[in-house]
Amino acid sequence: MHSKIQYSQVDASFTDKLTSFFESIHSNGWDKYFHPHPFNKKKAHEICHYNGGDLYFIQTMEKKICGYGMLRGWDEGYKIPSLGIIIHPDYRRKGLGEKFMVFLHERARKKGAKKIKLKVYPQNSRAIHLYRKLNYSFLGKEKGQLLAFVEL
Repeated sequence: MHSKIQYSQVDASFTDKLTSFFESIHSNGWDKYFHPHPFNKKKAHEICHYNGGDLYFIQTMEKKICGYGMLRGWDEGYKIPSLGIIIHPDYRRKGLGEKFMVFLHERARKKGAKKIKLKVYPQNSRAIHLYRKLNYSFLGKEKGQLLAFVEL
């Protein structure tokens, strides 16, 4: 069904590819429901040269970035990391989001996390469906977004 999917922790070698991915996401307005940071060249460079406790990954297929995900909050002292993910629209509705989420859950587990949290806009019904499928519990709202947790 899929070509080989690969996951890589972002480092300096991905600067150009991540910059292109970010610029595509932003210029097409695909960051409407996912905006943990600006999707621009400066932020891509910062993430690719980041050296801390939070985790940033790309999902690739045939050497093209199809998804970007993060687990963050550890640097700020939180025990429960926040998960963020975006799949490029050309690769949506192929099961890649679910595969990436499972990968991110495993990475959080390996780092000692017992839970993960995320926020999602109520209008983002596809994402909500996926999070429910992955056993997230929705427990309130924060800044207009639904707040969800999953036990690892």
